[in-house]
Amino acid sequence: MKEQEIKETLSDIRNMMERSQKVMFLDGTAGIIAAVWALLGAVAISLVLYGTVNPLLGAWTEPIWLFDWGTFFIVAIICAAVFCAAFMTVWLMSKRRAERCDMEFKLDAGARRLLGNFFTAMVVGGLVCLTPLINGLWNLIPGFMLLFYGLALVLISPIAFRISITKYFGYAEIALGIAALAVSPLGLMFWTIGFCILHLIWGIWFKIWFDRKQ
Repeated sequence: MKEQEIKETLSDIRNMMERSQKVMFLDGTAGIIAAVWALLGAVAISLVLYGTVNPLLGAWTEPIWLFDWGTFFIVAIICAAVFCAAFMTVWLMSKRRAERCDMEFKLDAGARRLLGNFFTAMVVGGLVCLTPLINGLWNLIPGFMLLFYGLALVLISPIAFRISITKYFGYAEIALGIAALAVSPLGLMFWTIGFCILHLIWGIWFKIWFDRKQ
């Protein structure tokens, strides 16, 4: 019995050390930069769709039968570019921080499970977005994007180094997704709030809370 308790204690210590290192790798600045990428994307999309650089003012009012596939592909390229830029920013800044801390940056079992859960929800969300796309209801796509992104955050929250704000961040994204579906002409506005403003808040919170603590 004593030997089993020792093993459990050592396992708990190892898990605590791993979580501490992972938290140390995260950087609030990366969240802020990701918000900037999303803002630039929202401005570009607003310019393409509405002819204005303010994504909070535009509204999709064209009839469904005037659906423009060329415009959609431009918007899809912008969204893909924003996602790749944000993901690479988080990845490279986390790796750089690990190097500054003289620690090895690698994907262990927990990190692989986290990424697996995250991308599973995102891929499913991408497939679901094909439904309104095929039916010409592409003003619903921002709402679905927010919904599945929020769901992905909620799914990874138990693994996400016990950072409780991840779960509530996910709930906020889901709420914005529902609002975007309910008021679909303002989908881009809710998309901007979810991917720009909420990411900015998360980055600042993480910067203040964790970076100073570390």
